[in-house]
Amino acid sequence: MSAADLPERTSVTTPTDAAGAAGADEPASRPQPPAPGPTGGSAMDWALLVCGSLLLLGVVVDVVEGEGLDWATLAWTLILLPEGVRRILAGRGQTRRADLMDPVAGLCTAAAVAICWAGLAYDWSRGNGTSWLVLIATVLLTVGGAAWLVRRLLERW
Repeated sequence: MSAADLPERTSVTTPTDAAGAAGADEPASRPQPPAPGPTGGSAMDWALLVCGSLLLLGVVVDVVEGEGLDWATLAWTLILLPEGVRRILAGRGQTRRADLMDPVAGLCTAAAVAICWAGLAYDWSRGNGTSWLVLIATVLLTVGGAAWLVRRLLERW
């Protein structure tokens, strides 16, 4: 295909376009539709918050009734609650507060990993069996946290 085969391009400029470019009263760009407002969080965000709250209630009830502390449930509570709060704040347009929740969520996740390891060590010291689901989750959280930490350190260098 040669240049002769291509259709000729012409500029379509109307007198109002030229006047608009020269500084007339017309706006320089088309009016844009308004940006969507804050939604308040998705159903998943609210599910994280509700599930975390129910788990926290379950931990409190178990301790009060004398059944003891369930380490894994407490750890899941520490992971779900701050993440749910952070996501709901972000969904409501409160980005500053959501940004403040990022370190809180990170610290709570680190505390959850420490609680899981402590719970596993406590059960092992008492001669109880290993909950494989808790062990696998704890190892994966530990490896994920270590990978996150290495990535953050490499970003700063």
